[in-house]
Order: sequence, then structure tokens, then C-alpha cells
Amino acid sequence: MSGSMYSGPSAYDGPVMNDATSGPEVKRRPGRPRHEGPSEAYLARQVEIVDVAIEVFRERGYDSGTLDDVATVLDVSRASLYHYVPSKAHLLYLIFDRAISTALARMEELSAAEDPAERLRSLIVQQVLMISENQGLFLVFFGDRPALDEKYESEILAKERRLLRYLIEAIEAAAAAGHIPRTDPRLAAQAVLGMTSWFHKWYRANRDDPAGYAQVCIDLIFRSSG
Repeated sequence: MSGSMYSGPSAYDGPVMNDATSGPEVKRRPGRPRHEGPSEAYLARQVEIVDVAIEVFRERGYDSGTLDDVATVLDVSRASLYHYVPSKAHLLYLIFDRAISTALARMEELSAAEDPAERLRSLIVQQVLMISENQGLFLVFFGDRPALDEKYESEILAKERRLLRYLIEAIEAAAAAGHIPRTDPRLAAQAVLGMTSWFHKWYRANRDDPAGYAQVCIDLIFRSSG
């Protein structure tokens, strides 16, 4: 059995004797409980590996970037990476899951806003700011989508659909309140995602203002109803 604690039966099943007299059987004190999932240290190391992989795949592309490249940056052996990621394909999945889960979490939080106009504006702003803050992550997410293993595709796609649904609902509410024109909400949501997501291709931190670009997107959508 692995681990430092032996949890099997005692090698001696009779009563435990002390120097003077017999006494009750002494029970072994329980060891520390086993973790239900990965430890914090494990997850922190996995996050570090994903951070490095993002930069490797961003610079070299997924096809050219290797686990050896990731290991070299981390100054560890390639074999040690397998304790945290079973394959290069799974590492790409972790990158994709971080991107879509981050976007989805922000969408969920902002979708609680009651004012329809403010909700839609907030969703547009957060999408632009999120990409500007994580440009490398989204360069890999959008650029290496064809390389994502098919077994991970359905999970990522399900989260993308949830994200799209939040935006569709915001557009429907804004249109019903008269803030934007009535139109096909699904197509309008895809148009908003197109405007805000393509930002990752040309954004330069020393040249472009994310908040300013988000405002341009908002003006195009809201002023068209005037």
C-alpha cells in the first residue's frame, strides 16, 4: 500500500499488555485524511505549466511547440510534466478550458445586472478587456482551435454555447427595452462576439486602448437605434 501510514490490521490481534497489568486494546490513531482531489500545490504547478505552454504555443504554434520546449522553460525534465499533464493534447485542452471558463465566469457575473442597457454594455466591455489582459491565451484559443482533440471538443463547445446564450439574452432584453433595434438575437450575438473577439489579432498594448475600443463597439450597437 502506498503512503507513509499503514492502515491495515495490527500484526498482533491479542490484547495489548503493559508492564503491570493487562488493559484494553490500544487503537491506532487515524492518519491524516486523504485528499479528495489534487492538492493546492499540484494545481498551482499545473497553472504554471499552462502559463508556459501558452507562451510556447503562441510563439511557435501548437504543431511546432513541444512538451520538451515547455519543460526547458520550466527547467524540468519532460518526464516530470507527465505528473501534471498526460499529453500535449491534454495541455492544449487545459489552455482552451482556461480561456472559455474565464470568459464564461465573467459573463455569468455580469448577466445578473437588472438594467438591460447596462448589462449589454458590461458584457461588451468585459469581452474586450478580458482579451486585452490575456492576449496570448486567446491567440492560442482562436489560432489553434483545429488542433483541439475531438474528445475535448464537446466540453468546450458546450461552454461556448452557454456564453453565447448569456449574450443572446442580454441582446433580447436590450431590444425589448428599446435600447437597440430588434433583430435576430442569435445573429446579433455572433456579430458582437466577432467584433470583440477579433480584437486579439491586432491589439497592441503600446498603441491601442481596450476601453476605447469597447466604447466604439458600444456606440456602433446602441447608436444604431437612434
